[in-house]
Amino acid sequence: MKEYLLLLRGGKPMASKTEEESKAEMQAWGVYMGNLGQNGQLVGGLPLEPAGTVVAAKGTSNEPVTSSTEGIVCGYLIVKAEGIEQASEIAKDCPHITNEGNIEVREIAPMPAM
Repeated sequence: MKEYLLLLRGGKPMASKTEEESKAEMQAWGVYMGNLGQNGQLVGGLPLEPAGTVVAAKGTSNEPVTSSTEGIVCGYLIVKAEGIEQASEIAKDCPHITNEGNIEVREIAPMPAM
């Protein structure tokens, strides 16, 4: 099996939801993550804070990246899958999709020998 990074972008902020909506979303996440764990597909993943630092050759910025049409990266998952198709199917079941978000699926490349 290979490892894939699922970058969670966009979506409705938790603060904009009712208590019932937040509770339902957290339950959906619990089921989703539990299923990945039981299937041996979950490597790890966490939500990300919206603020951060962007470091580039031209300088450093503490502003969140908001110019992307897909939305800022708000979390990530690392999963195991047989191929990109299976990793994409795993992403389709993620509660983030029903939260008006989208998920970029990328294979994690092995480091070349030095």
